[in-house]
Amino acid sequence: MAECSYCGEEAGIPFKCKFCGDVFCSEDRLPENHECVGLGEYEEKIKDDVKVIYEPFQARSPNKGPSPQGQIGRFFNAIFGNVYLFLIFACFVVFIVQSILPGFTEFFYLAPEIGEILQRPWTVFTSMFLHGNAWHLFVNMLVLFFFGGELERRTGSKKFLEIFLIAGIVGNIGFTLFSYVTGTFLPAVGASGAIFGVFATLAIVAPEIRVVMLLFPIPLKIRHVLVVFALWDLFFLPRGGPIANSAHLAGLAIGLLYGYRLKKKGIGRYIEPRT
Repeated sequence: MAECSYCGEEAGIPFKCKFCGDVFCSEDRLPENHECVGLGEYEEKIKDDVKVIYEPFQARSPNKGPSPQGQIGRFFNAIFGNVYLFLIFACFVVFIVQSILPGFTEFFYLAPEIGEILQRPWTVFTSMFLHGNAWHLFVNMLVLFFFGGELERRTGSKKFLEIFLIAGIVGNIGFTLFSYVTGTFLPAVGASGAIFGVFATLAIVAPEIRVVMLLFPIPLKIRHVLVVFALWDLFFLPRGGPIANSAHLAGLAIGLLYGYRLKKKGIGRYIEPRT
């Protein structure tokens, strides 16, 4: 309970005026109802702020643009201010290191035998940032660029990173388990499991998104595209090959679980970007 600064009565639900700072009851909470002094001062300040001050026009050289230092600064601000861009940047840097440093890939890739994983447990994590070739890297990063930024903006950077990492790790675990089912123990690299988790999560929290596929140039709902990807991986899963379909499906499953969990909590709704 608090006393209203205007009428003196006890305020069951006190309201603090943002202009004068005093506490008022519900009837006197509006500035005009308690003859707010701070409101007048605020209006005067606004008038002063909008006064036009004459400054002589200074022509700028048409050829003069941002300095190289400024461009570099903006680039790194964008990279370190957005998790999805940082992940893309990290994968490109790691790929360059893979290309010039012998033995780097072999030290960090995932060998799906339990004994190997126990000896090098970091590979369950590090293999996500390795890629087999430039095309593998390009496709993964292209998908992450278009859909990762959308999911990060809807869920926040922390939650987005959590989804990416957990989907990637579970994807690698799924790949390891399926390797024992088939008896084929090929090493694995790539962020595909993590990216499938990101894509699946976005499909649940933002079903209104439409996607145009290169081989089928008609806008499809993102959930329909997800079904196509899932069926594709299921079809090729027993056939083996260089693509880790089991990692894709495991990451996709985690993405679905995350998506339904976030949607139940009301997380992931569209937020109008600031201009």
